[in-house]
Amino acid sequence: MSNAVVKGAGYILIHTPDMILHNGTTQTMERLANPESEYLKKLPNHFRSYEDVVSYPPNQAYIGTIKPEDLRGYEMPWYKHAVAGAERYGKLGEIMPQEEFIGLMKISDVFDLVKLEKDFTKDVKEKLSKHPLMKEELVAKLKDGDDLESIEKAIKEFHAEALYHNNKLVGCVKRAHDIDPNLNAHIIHENLITKASGLLA
Repeated sequence: MSNAVVKGAGYILIHTPDMILHNGTTQTMERLANPESEYLKKLPNHFRSYEDVVSYPPNQAYIGTIKPEDLRGYEMPWYKHAVAGAERYGKLGEIMPQEEFIGLMKISDVFDLVKLEKDFTKDVKEKLSKHPLMKEELVAKLKDGDDLESIEKAIKEFHAEALYHNNKLVGCVKRAHDIDPNLNAHIIHENLITKASGLLA
C-alpha cells in the first residue's frame, strides 16, 4: 500500500428511506420507548420518492448536470419544481437508489455479516450489473442470497439489524461479536454504510 493513489472521486447521494425509518437512531430509540408513536406512523408520509430525489434541482446541481447558478431559474420552493429529464448520473457523481446501495453493502462486507434474501439478491444483481462502475467480480460477491427464514431467525434470535426495501424485509446485518457492544449489529450496519458509500464515491 506504499504506492496507493486516489485515481478518481465523485459526489454521491443515496436514497434510503427505509433505513431512516427502521435503522435511524432517533427512530430506533422512539420505537423502543413508544412502539405506537404517532411520529413513527406519520414519518413515511414525509419521505420523497427516488424519482423526486433525482429530479430535485439542488441534487442535480450536486452531481453536475446543472450549474449551481442555474438554480436561480427555478422558483422556490425547489421541491415543487423538478428538473425536466433528470437522470441519476451526472459528470460529478450519481444518485443511487436504496436497493442497489443495500447490494453495495453486501459487496463491501468481507466478513459475511450481510445476509440478503434470494429474490432480492437476484434483482439487485441484475441492476448492479448495469452500473458503469460495477465490474463482474464485484457483482459476483452478492452470491445467491439466503432464505428469508434464516434472515428472520438471525434477527429474532441473534439480534441482527433488519434491512428493508419498500417496507419489506430483504436482509439483515449480523453482529460481529456476541458480547462486545462496539461490534453489535447496529454499529456494524453503520460501519458498512460508511464503507459502501466510500466505495461508491
